Amino acid sequence: NILDESVFNKIAAGEVVEKPASVVKELLDNAIDAGATKITVNVLEGGIKNITITDNGSGIEPDDFVKVFVPHATSKIKTSEDLEKIGTLGFRGEALASIASVSKIELTSKTYGQTFASFCTVIGGKQSDISQVGADSGTTISVSDLFFNVPARAKFLRKPKSEQNDITNLVEKYILCNPQISFLYIADGKTILQSTGTNLFDAIYVVYGKQATDSIVKVDNYNKNSHIKVTGYIGLPTFSKANRTYQTLSINGRYINSPLVSACISNAYDHFLMKGQFPFYVLNIEIP
Repeated sequence: NILDESVFNKIAAGEVVEKPASVVKELLDNAIDAGATKITVNVLEGGIKNITITDNGSGIEPDDFVKVFVPHATSKIKTSEDLEKIGTLGFRGEALASIASVSKIELTSKTYGQTFASFCTVIGGKQSDISQVGADSGTTISVSDLFFNVPARAKFLRKPKSEQNDITNLVEKYILCNPQISFLYIADGKTILQSTGTNLFDAIYVVYGKQATDSIVKVDNYNKNSHIKVTGYIGLPTFSKANRTYQTLSINGRYINSPLVSACISNAYDHFLMKGQFPFYVLNIEIP
C-alpha cells in the first residue's frame, strides 16, 4: 500500500510541526537564511489562528514558486557532499511542505530585481495559481488555522496563552543568537519584543532588561589549537537564577540546548553560587 502524498505529508508534518512555535522556528530559519536584517513575527491566539512572518531577505524567484511547497525541494544543498559543510539553518526542504499540508498559507515574495511580487495560496497542501501583486522586496508568509485538517493533532494544542509563551521564549532565543538582526514580535496586536539589530549587549537588554546588563561580563576567547572561539556574556555570581531558562547557547549561530555545556559552566561557578542556583549566560561557540 503506497501512501498517498497528502497522507505522507501530514505524517511528515508531525516531525517538523509539533506546535505553533515549531512553525515560527522553521520560518525564522528561512528568513535568516535569506539574509534578512529585519524580521517581523505577528501571531494571533498563540499562533493557532495565524502566524505571519515578514522579512527583508533575498526573496523567492518567480520561477521557483511552483517548487516552494514540494517536499525535499531546497535551495540550500544539492549533493550529499554539501551535508558536510552546511552553512544554513534549514537544509532538508521539508519545512514548508509539512507546514502547508496542515494549514492554510498565503505566500508573497519579491526579489530585488523584480518589479512585482509573486503571490500564491496553499490550503492543506494544494497550491493555487501564482499571481503578481505589489509588495516590498523580501518575503511575507502567513500560516492560518494550524491542524484544521488533522483533528487528532489539533486536540493536542494547548490554550493560546501557553502556545504564545513558547513562541515568546523562542523569539527571545533568536534575538540573542542573532543580535545583528532587528526583530519585531507582536502577539494579538500588542508589541512584546523589539530589538535594534545593533549588538549582543543591546539584545540582552531587550530580552532581560537593565538588571541583566548591569550584571554581566564579556567573554571573548579564541583557542588557536582547536580553532574554537567562544564569545558572549556571562552573569556575575550575584546575578544567578533558580532555573536554566536564563541560559542561551548557540553553535555557529544556531540555538541549541546542551546539558553538557550547562553542566560545565555550572561547575565553574560551583564555589560562588548557593545550591539550587544557576548561572546566567548568552554564549556563541564557533566550531570548524
